[in-house]
Amino acid sequence: MRASARRASALIVAAAAISAIVVGCTAAPEPPVATPSGAALTPSSSASASPEPEPVEPEVPPFDPAAEAEANLPVVEQALAPVASAGGIPAGRSVVEALTAAGIPLDAIQITPDRTAIGLPVDALLLSVRSGGSCVLGQFDGDALTTTTEPALASGACLLGATASLD
Repeated sequence: MRASARRASALIVAAAAISAIVVGCTAAPEPPVATPSGAALTPSSSASASPEPEPVEPEVPPFDPAAEAEANLPVVEQALAPVASAGGIPAGRSVVEALTAAGIPLDAIQITPDRTAIGLPVDALLLSVRSGGSCVLGQFDGDALTTTTEPALASGACLLGATASLD
């Protein structure tokens, strides 16, 4: 037998051995279990027809302007979740509307313009919500919203640089 034929035979034997091991590791289906009515149930079946309870979203407390940003972070994230789920970088107005609908006062919100100086869409939209002595900061960048908290600037503002008018 030539060397290449021996190698081919060895590879076939190795492949067969691996296949046997993989097949041997899969669990056999459980046998049906007889019920008093005579109907057969498999172990994955349920005798009761009650559906699984759906997971309950934890209730987010209302926005508290006196609380620090960390306490209000869930309020901001929940308010912006529908905007973020739409994908892309949203219009600044839709972000402001979502935040104010969640009870966040307009004077606590800062947002960067959603258009460049020459009218093109921005690559990222930054927002902030002032709360207590700190800020919730958010950034829409592509298809994601990222949030964090930081202390407010010495001026009391949260964003440095040009921000959009919210009037």
